[in-house]
Amino acid sequence: MALFDHGRTPSHAWLGGNAERTRLRWSGEALQVAAVVVDVATIFAALHAAVAIHPGLPVPDHLRSLGVVAVGMFVVVMAATGGYRVVHLNHARRRVMRAAEAWGLTFFLLAWMAFLLRVTDVFSRGAVSLWFAIGGLALVTVHAIGAKMLARAYARRALSHSRVAVVAVAEESGVRRICDRLAHEGIEIAAFSTLTPATEESAEGGEPSGEARVAEDVRRALSRNRLDGVWIFASWQERRRITELKAALASLPLAVHLFADHATEQMLARPMLRVGDLVALEIERAPLSRFDRACKRLLDVVVAGLALTLLSPLMILTAVAIVAESGRPILFRQYRKGFGARPFTILKFRSMTVRENGATVVQASRGDARVTRIGRMIRRTSIDELPQLLNVLKGDMSIVGPRPHAIAHDDYYDGLIASYALRQHVKPGITGWAQVRGHRGETREVEQMEARVEHDLWYIDNWTIWLDLRIILMTAFKVVFDDNAY
Repeated sequence: MALFDHGRTPSHAWLGGNAERTRLRWSGEALQVAAVVVDVATIFAALHAAVAIHPGLPVPDHLRSLGVVAVGMFVVVMAATGGYRVVHLNHARRRVMRAAEAWGLTFFLLAWMAFLLRVTDVFSRGAVSLWFAIGGLALVTVHAIGAKMLARAYARRALSHSRVAVVAVAEESGVRRICDRLAHEGIEIAAFSTLTPATEESAEGGEPSGEARVAEDVRRALSRNRLDGVWIFASWQERRRITELKAALASLPLAVHLFADHATEQMLARPMLRVGDLVALEIERAPLSRFDRACKRLLDVVVAGLALTLLSPLMILTAVAIVAESGRPILFRQYRKGFGARPFTILKFRSMTVRENGATVVQASRGDARVTRIGRMIRRTSIDELPQLLNVLKGDMSIVGPRPHAIAHDDYYDGLIASYALRQHVKPGITGWAQVRGHRGETREVEQMEARVEHDLWYIDNWTIWLDLRIILMTAFKVVFDDNAY
């Protein structure tokens, strides 16, 4: 991928000399004021439309007061949430979302103020509700159309809001992407200078260096037009060149901005951590946030507690049957790796005549002679897994997550499957996405375990509380119809 490939396909680009002047140039402030004026007119028009359709609002003084308060609140909320930022004005989805959120919050604040001031009886609820509906629809429509019109004007080079000089340390393909991206954001390029990456240009024979030529290009552009700054596009690994460009441009009365390349831009988008004077960027996020973990833990405790309460008679009968057939112990204990590879002891109803828990553990197979008669039944119906509800309450396991394997199997597959250990980024589960998708039971071939790992990693990357609930429901059906349990 090219240095500045940010996901857009270039459609047109100017590659040298002076850029063609756009036919109309508005300042960013003028565009913002225009957006505010349109919003004010839209809100008042919606209010008058609501009154016309449902004549229930009182005298014009109250009408004007209500409209002025609503307009003021809406504009303040939009400004506070970045709804009028120039970078958002040509993006329909951003504008629509912010307008809808601001309109909803405005009416919430109006209702709260009316409640506190005890003036809710002054206004017609029907007319106000109609105003909310008409105003919301109108604002969303106006913002969507406005964003589309502005984006189209930018793309045609018919309008711009900033004029800059651009310096690109990139190959020609990267230059084209830069030109296209800036044009679509309403940026007029007054001068464009290119430098080849990782070259050692010098001032031999009296020839000026590349950085000096860039400074001269910018100086000439500044003499012809007012510029809003100099923008440098270069890999942040080009430290020598960036330092020399900064020194060459220092004599110009312009702000100089260094843009991040694609890899650096992705890193800067990550959350930042400050520890005193130290600053760190998150280069790998935790699988689940603290809030996610709290929600998942709450679901685990509720489901495990409810299941233990409802299924305790079945568990008692199972324990009695195991003792009657083969004596004690009732429970099978084995070491497994949990979250972060921390070992814990998993609990299951004993279903076999052996209790392997060492360096060698043989997987159960179909028709395995080690499985008892009671064991065969409880394994088929997954009743043998019920004691793991205690592991869930203790915090070692979750209701839903990658199934934990014997430590001997973990060590074996960890050496064969590169991503195997990533399964331990969340707590292991009694059931999981792999199990409900048919990857349950013995794994005779490495490919079978790879498929299970692939499903486990997909679950980790796409976790939601709704996905857990879906898997729990799917598990109930699998217990009845799954033939891979034995």
